Amino acid sequence: MANDIAVLHQWEVSPFCGKVRRILDEKKIPYKTKNYNGRLAPLAAKLSDVGKLPVLDINGERISDSHKIAQYLEDNFPDRNPLIPENRKEKAQMKIYQDWAGGSLYWYCFYFRFNYDDAWNKTAEYFSKGRPAFEKQIVKSVGRIQYLKQLKGHGISRYPKQQVEADFIELIDQLEETLSDQQWLIGERKTLADIAVASQLHEIKRTSHMADHLTALPSLTDWLNRI
Repeated sequence: MANDIAVLHQWEVSPFCGKVRRILDEKKIPYKTKNYNGRLAPLAAKLSDVGKLPVLDINGERISDSHKIAQYLEDNFPDRNPLIPENRKEKAQMKIYQDWAGGSLYWYCFYFRFNYDDAWNKTAEYFSKGRPAFEKQIVKSVGRIQYLKQLKGHGISRYPKQQVEADFIELIDQLEETLSDQQWLIGERKTLADIAVASQLHEIKRTSHMADHLTALPSLTDWLNRI
């Protein structure tokens, strides 16, 4: 079983699943994906104790959570394009960027994806890709209600769209400034900081109207194209 190809259990549009795909690609680890679209979604909860994706089956082991998967791949494939800096200060900075990506930046992605009709329609298509038409309709109607309930539990939902958009633009403009005179977020090579942040922004680009602002920033665009 140790020689079997890795299997990534995922939602295609999850930024955390995208993060794991990019790590696997960077390390040139062969893998296949299994999507939990439409009515298959409840099966994802049975794959791990935390009940969330991504989950990676590799070398006879099952690992859940993108942070833990990233650490496992770094520990077990250290010579394949290492993504965690050896320098203590750079490693600390990388962890801060990862936390920002998985916290604040993720909730911007969540807000833009489920709080806007056009973005939700695009997202629902991905969530039910390859499934029967009746499942697509269920995802489109019932799914959004469930996600909006999650959004209401977060502080970002209390602010008007105009303010949330302005706050996001300010952050992304600061990221553009950071990348204006350096190739990567930390040090001289790509790290998990780049992959974690870019994975969130790629999903915002995929479904949100905020993609227009992202693509208008030259340094950011060049950086995203290299991730």
